[in-house]
Amino acid sequence: MPTRRPDEQPDAVKVLVVDDHPALREGLEGLLRQENGFLPLGALPDADEISATLDRLRPDVVILDYALEQHDGLSVCFRIKQRPSPPAVVLYSAYADPVFAVPATLAQADAIVSKTAPVEELLSVLRAIASGERRLPPLDRDAMSAASARLAPEDLPVAGMLFARVTVREIAETLDVHPDRIRAQALKIIGELQARDRITGAAGARQAAFSAG
Repeated sequence: MPTRRPDEQPDAVKVLVVDDHPALREGLEGLLRQENGFLPLGALPDADEISATLDRLRPDVVILDYALEQHDGLSVCFRIKQRPSPPAVVLYSAYADPVFAVPATLAQADAIVSKTAPVEELLSVLRAIASGERRLPPLDRDAMSAASARLAPEDLPVAGMLFARVTVREIAETLDVHPDRIRAQALKIIGELQARDRITGAAGARQAAFSAG
């Protein structure tokens, strides 16, 4: 359990890691300790204690495994981003294909980085999103149309507003419903798109590996 508090390096980017692979957690923490301008706060193997940990440590950035074994990474991301003054979230994925940009945007992620990306790319993204930038692949018209075609008609207005980064509370006020209803609907939409896109992304990765071999 992370216990380190940001008592030193007040200008450093404070980072919390959430990943279910022990070697990767240790590697990321070690990397961040060696880099000037970063302060690793610790690492979690899953999202069970994420809310209490965020309250206690208040990171600037969360590196979140896209495919946690016991949790839906996108839903965890969405819940994090519903907090008051939430940290930036980078989805860390073995399959960081552009196809994931659609559900990642709906989940209000700030960036996607492949686990095979160079260290310099990850550090650059962390610095950027800590300063308020977003590093998501662009959403082209075809990707948006394909996503819309998978959703029920009643989900399209909510999805459209989420794509535009409208807050849940603002969506609820626009549609004159309780925010909890919008949160539940958003999680349903994210789950629907993620289930299909994870299959697509994994299949593409297998095909690429086969072709390379």
